[in-house]
Amino acid sequence: MPRTNSGRLTRIGLATVTAISVSLGVAAPAIAGVDDTIGITPRPGVTQEYADSTLALEWEIRDSFNNYTGGATHLFDGAELVDGTFLWPYKSTGSDAEGNTVVQYGGTVNYMKYCEGDEPVRGGCQLDLTVADPKIVFDAAEGTGTLYATVNSRVYLTGEWLGVEEVAFAKLDFKAGRYNNQTDTTTWKSVAGSLLEDGQKAFSNFYTSNPYISSLSFSYPGKTELSGSGDAGYSLAESIQLPVKAGNSERLYGLSDGSVLYVTNEYGTGKGVVVSHDLDTVSDTFEFVTTNATDTAFDSATNTLYWVEQKQDPATAVIRGATVSSSGLGASTEIATIEGSVSGFSRDSSDGTLGVLHLLPKPEDSVDDYPASFTTIASDGTTTTVELPDATALYPDVDPEQHYNEVYGSPYVFGATSGLRALNDGTYLYVYDHAVPRKDGSVPGALPVHITPANDGAKASLVEAFTPAIEDRSHSFRGVATDGTNIGIYNDYSNSNVAFLKYENGEFTMPYHAEEPEKLVSIAGMTFNSAGQALVASAKNYFMVVDPATGTVLQEASLSGNMKGTEKNLPLATVMVGNDVFIVDRREIEYVDYAGLQRLELPGAEGQYNPDIAVVNMGHTPDKPDSKSTADSVDAYFEDDTLEVTAGESVTSAGMVFDETTTTVREAAAAPEGTEFSLIGAPDGASIDAKTGAVTYTPSADTAAGETTISVKVSFKDGSDETVDLTVKVSAAAPTTTSSPAPTTTSSPAPTTTSSPAPTTTSTPAPTPDGSSGTGFLAGLFNGFHGISLLALASYGGILSLIVSLFHFFNLSIFRR
Repeated sequence: MPRTNSGRLTRIGLATVTAISVSLGVAAPAIAGVDDTIGITPRPGVTQEYADSTLALEWEIRDSFNNYTGGATHLFDGAELVDGTFLWPYKSTGSDAEGNTVVQYGGTVNYMKYCEGDEPVRGGCQLDLTVADPKIVFDAAEGTGTLYATVNSRVYLTGEWLGVEEVAFAKLDFKAGRYNNQTDTTTWKSVAGSLLEDGQKAFSNFYTSNPYISSLSFSYPGKTELSGSGDAGYSLAESIQLPVKAGNSERLYGLSDGSVLYVTNEYGTGKGVVVSHDLDTVSDTFEFVTTNATDTAFDSATNTLYWVEQKQDPATAVIRGATVSSSGLGASTEIATIEGSVSGFSRDSSDGTLGVLHLLPKPEDSVDDYPASFTTIASDGTTTTVELPDATALYPDVDPEQHYNEVYGSPYVFGATSGLRALNDGTYLYVYDHAVPRKDGSVPGALPVHITPANDGAKASLVEAFTPAIEDRSHSFRGVATDGTNIGIYNDYSNSNVAFLKYENGEFTMPYHAEEPEKLVSIAGMTFNSAGQALVASAKNYFMVVDPATGTVLQEASLSGNMKGTEKNLPLATVMVGNDVFIVDRREIEYVDYAGLQRLELPGAEGQYNPDIAVVNMGHTPDKPDSKSTADSVDAYFEDDTLEVTAGESVTSAGMVFDETTTTVREAAAAPEGTEFSLIGAPDGASIDAKTGAVTYTPSADTAAGETTISVKVSFKDGSDETVDLTVKVSAAAPTTTSSPAPTTTSSPAPTTTSSPAPTTTSTPAPTPDGSSGTGFLAGLFNGFHGISLLALASYGGILSLIVSLFHFFNLSIFRR
């Protein structure tokens, strides 16, 4: 069990920093925080070592922050690092004036990063954060609490010191936790938390868009008595990485035995795995032939997967089905062949009917209209096809001159954003928002289409109840989830536009709509439980139970921290299997996104009580089966990943920058502590700065024009790594110009003397930080640019050469800067 309990953990190297951090320098303002020694020396009179039997708090502060920074620099005052998390020794238990339980823990954890020199000195590091003496104040019956901590922090880049002060660090959610009080000790596990304002300040406001902290597990003397059931909610039980790359059309389905099927698509190949309900076992990956992006449907009673195999020349679609088990995918059967290109595919779970929305080839006299049809495939294989009304029938005031008709989708966009869903009466809802210009000049969005294939009259109509939601055209609706009665329609933006509809007795109502809701944002998946409540996963690392009538968040639980990017392409990636909820996440391995899976569970018959939870003490080995590596937590990249150079000259990239994968914005931050860079199979003439990742490439003068890929291995201190590619476009060197002597005419042969031109020396300017050659306008004009003097060209090639050279010079020297 690796453990460290005091002193300095790591040697701080000179880290790569962004241009702005270099320009700001590392000033040390003369305020209290910089003068205090908390976090850099043991505090006088404070116990430094505790017995293994001492009760403790297990809390690693924030996993992604530890991975990004390379971990803590100092641990003092009894805090220990054990298997990647921190243990904080128990100090006391009490209560406050409101009757809340107050549990005090000790210990000090300090981070000093991006420092001047080889050793960290307070005031000489751009990041200096100390967290000490965490205190938990909570009302277990209400399921609420606050985490306090003493902090001292230097704000990254600005240099401001916050000073040493106990602050309300994070809000705690005990409803997602579980507890055990079998003995005279109470232990809580998986208590979720999110940063409060002062906690955000301690982290330099770096996590405002994604404020989660690592969950807490802790023990203290005495018993916390709770009722058997209580108002407890979902909590994260397990999460795993899947052996499948995350692709388009991600879907989750529950099998009849309670296991879970994950399906995706990668460049025309459908892929899937079956995972046991407890996530302990994962099948081998199976494959099936599809198009580049295709939707699927599933029958959980027979464990049959259905999919679309699109074909061209002529455009037809084959609907196929095959049974699925832990052994893989069985032999496929052709269910039906459909004319045209499929833009929507769904299954009615009430009777097993498959619904297919398809676009027929354009008539010869049409510019952009694809006639739409709808085909139902009964469980016995019988197909029925009906024509759907065209755009002008649905929108009589549409401006046909300006409208690119996508009322029934596009033959070029299908799968990841397929918005066809079966309703509770054999009809279907289709959501594909796009601009619908009207004759009055307005350009509202598109309304959802209600497809009624069995109607005697029109086979489709617009959902007019949705009209208030399309007035804001800054966002488009493409995501849709339904249980047949309750409907959620949304997009994947960080400030989502979301609406809930209800469909009863053939009528739609819209009880809730918000253009920018507070919590229903970055939606990564949605489904409905048996009570009609929406279960919503957000890419901001939390899960919600929502009342669709009001949009009220009834319960919230933290997710694993692997959710960044899961909202893209609007997947159907949240599903209920039994009483548990399964959610797809992302795991980045060597610069490739793999799918992951998380399982959330409700409390059992005894509520949040779980007698299997072990006591947390200073000798405790944390249970961290899903601990993430640094490569999982950050994404290395070049801001400019394509460079240009002339053969025989040099070009140098900027240093590599990093994006923390748990936030929803793309950062350009410095390298994690201890990161090193090296080249993989580099071409001749390539070199790298091992500390910054800046690549220099000098192709030989005879290098042919073309593109060269330079692969960089990014090695992190925890042993994980990833690969980043840099593309260099090489242009051929300009030919050397040689003067020839003028011919002479003589009546008799005479010795001739041939003068050879003096050898030309071409100097390569030192590269500037932005990768340019460093030559200015006049230098380029008189002394040469990329080895060519423009005035010399004029003397050799005349005015035409001068014009061409000037154009070349301005193109490379000015316009491409």
